[in-house]
Amino acid sequence: MPVFSQEFSEEASQPKKEYSHAQVAATAYVPYFGTILMTSSQLLWPEELMLHGISAESLLLNIPAAIVNPSYTLAGSAISTTSYATGIVLSKYPEFYGNPSITNVFVNTGLKTNMWLEYKGYEKARSMAKEGIYPEYEELSFKDAFTAPFNPNILSKKSVWIPIAAYSVFIVGYNCLAGFDNSVFKTGESYLGNYKIPIALGVAAVFAVSCFDYTMTGIGEEVLFRGTGYEEMKVSFGVVPAKIIDAVAFSAVHIPQQVIAGIDWTSILLTTAFQSGITFLLQWIYDKGGLKDSIAVHAWIDIIPATLTYLFTTGTQGNNFALNINFSTKL
Repeated sequence: MPVFSQEFSEEASQPKKEYSHAQVAATAYVPYFGTILMTSSQLLWPEELMLHGISAESLLLNIPAAIVNPSYTLAGSAISTTSYATGIVLSKYPEFYGNPSITNVFVNTGLKTNMWLEYKGYEKARSMAKEGIYPEYEELSFKDAFTAPFNPNILSKKSVWIPIAAYSVFIVGYNCLAGFDNSVFKTGESYLGNYKIPIALGVAAVFAVSCFDYTMTGIGEEVLFRGTGYEEMKVSFGVVPAKIIDAVAFSAVHIPQQVIAGIDWTSILLTTAFQSGITFLLQWIYDKGGLKDSIAVHAWIDIIPATLTYLFTTGTQGNNFALNINFSTKL
C-alpha cells in the first residue's frame, strides 16, 4: 500500500521545530487513553451496532494525527474505513465465504491500521518538537514493521527468540495439561466447526491467516502502546511510572471483551495479571531493541498459540474454531 511506504512530498520536507511538549504529548495521549475508553464502550453498544460504533470511535482517535500529518492520515483512514466496511458487509452475508468469523480479520485490520496512523502522527509531531525536549527517536516504515516478525536479523537476536521460545514451551505445556481428547493427535481428524478438512490444510490455513492477522495486531498495539504512549510517558513522567501505567492500560483494554464473553472475574483477574507481566516483557524488548523487535515478539506470541489451539481443539466436530482473532485488541 503506497500510503504506508512513503510520505507525500509536502510532508516529507524537513519540518520546522515549533511544537511544545504539551502539543506533542496530546498527539500521544488522545489516541492512547482514548483507546481504553473505546474498548470500554463495547459494554454499552447494542450488539448489532457494536462494529459500527467502534469503527467510528477508532476513526475519531485519528484526529490529532490528521492535524499533524493530514495527507498521510486521511489516505490511511480511507484504507481503514474500507477494511471496516468490508468486515461489516461480510458479516451480513456469511453464505458468500463460509466461516462468518473471518469478517473480524477485516475489522481487526481497520482498527490496527488506525493505531498505525496515530503512531505516525506522534512520530511526525515529535520530529517537529522544539530542540531539547526529546532524545533521538528512530522512525519506522510500515514495510519494516510488517516484515519484522519474519526478518532473520531480528529473529536471531537473543532478546527476541528466547522470549518466543519460552512462551511457546509454556503454551505447549498448558495445552498438554488441558488434555488431548479434542486434539487432532488423538482423533487423526480435524474440523473447522462441523466441516472436516485435512489436518495439513487446516494448519496451513490457520497459520497463514494468523501470520497476517497477528502481524497487524503486533504492529498496531506495539506502535500505539510502546512506540507512542509508553514512549511519551517516559519523557513526561519518568521510566518507572511509564512502565506501570502502560502495564495497567494495556491489560485494561482486554477486559471489556472478556466481560462480554461471559468469562468469570477470577479468570479475568488472572489473565489481566498475566498480560501485565507480558507488557513488562514487551517494554524491555522495546527499550533494548526498538519497535521492530517488540512487534516481532508480540506477533509470534499470538501466532503460535493460535496454531497450537487448532491442533489441540479441532479433532472433533462442533469446535467453533475460527481462523482469526475475535474483535478485540487481543494480545
